Amino acid sequence: MKIWLKYLIGVVLGLLGGFFLPASASDSSLGKFFFDFFVNVGRYSLYPMLFFSFTIAVFELRDERQLLRLSVKTFITIIGMTLLLTIIGVVSVLLVRPARITIFVEEEAVSGSLGVLEGLLSLFPSSGFEALTQGLYILPLCILAGFAGAACATDKNMSKPVVTLFDSLSRICYEIMSFIIEVMAVGMIAVSFFWMVQFKALLSTNVFRGFIILLLVDALIVIFGVYPLLLRMLFKKENPYRILYGCVSSLLVGFFSGDANMSLPVMIRHSKESLGVRRRVSSVSLPLFSVFCRAGSALTCAVSFIVIFNSYSRLSIGFFDVLWITFVSCGLSFLLGRFPSGGVYAALAVLCGLYSKDYNAAYLILKPAAFFIGAVAAMLDNLSAMFGTYIVAKSEGMVHHRETRFFI
Repeated sequence: MKIWLKYLIGVVLGLLGGFFLPASASDSSLGKFFFDFFVNVGRYSLYPMLFFSFTIAVFELRDERQLLRLSVKTFITIIGMTLLLTIIGVVSVLLVRPARITIFVEEEAVSGSLGVLEGLLSLFPSSGFEALTQGLYILPLCILAGFAGAACATDKNMSKPVVTLFDSLSRICYEIMSFIIEVMAVGMIAVSFFWMVQFKALLSTNVFRGFIILLLVDALIVIFGVYPLLLRMLFKKENPYRILYGCVSSLLVGFFSGDANMSLPVMIRHSKESLGVRRRVSSVSLPLFSVFCRAGSALTCAVSFIVIFNSYSRLSIGFFDVLWITFVSCGLSFLLGRFPSGGVYAALAVLCGLYSKDYNAAYLILKPAAFFIGAVAAMLDNLSAMFGTYIVAKSEGMVHHRETRFFI
């Protein structure tokens, strides 16, 4: 059975359970416990597999003198996708203007911070081995693995035993990751159950429906329109919906977990076994996209802030304010690598504080919908990572075509 179908069955069972169980039974802390437990299970194999695979990929790319070109293409694609989705989000909310959200701020605002300085310090900890134990922030691990791969490429004879060992460990860790991905079909029941419990509570307020619909419509436009059109423009003979079909599992995991580190193993496996992207590309590009390409987060952050602005003010938003929101939302999204989940709400808090002191607590009116904002953001982030990696790999001729019937 296809992985996406297993995940879909798990999601449907979880949603039905969360919807039909009475509030007294579904509001228990057990739901949150099992949600956190299975998210951790999904993350479990990421660090060892990523370290060994990233090292081997950098070694092979540097040995073939493709590392710089591939990195430049990856970051150009990241910037382009993030800016594109931010503009789409801003335009959509300006055209539709969903209903104002009732202003109710019962708790004291906390100054929003993305911990940029702490993030910079963590890139190079006092011991390189600490990068292996970060747990959530994968960029320090990628830096250490990149140094290791580049060092191996400087003297291939000396490093041959290490390369052979790391290659074997990479393949073993990949098999462990594949097994956990299969097991996570059961975990998706718990993950989607807890999601539905929160969603029921959100809908019961009757305040956020216009906002929810706007985010969902934006997501559908990006999923079925923008990215397929972009891929068709770049590669005229490519069927973009074949690529979209290979992203289904990643979209499900991203939407219901809202977690980038849980989604990354699923994306790595599908990019190789469904889309046919070579390991040396996906092992480098996908982690970089996961850390830096939070295009969905930029879109949802911009939309959320303009909804907040319209709720607080009856004045129309000015042109220069629109430009400011677009570029600041886009810029903040590049700093969310330390937040595998909940990053978009943290960015929204920072955006409110940067805009005006009067808006320091404004982000709190969307707190009940924070999980949903994160769900849409994570889903679009995953889609951006998959399409972006495929675009980079295709441009480098590092894709082995696979027929749809052989997708996992």
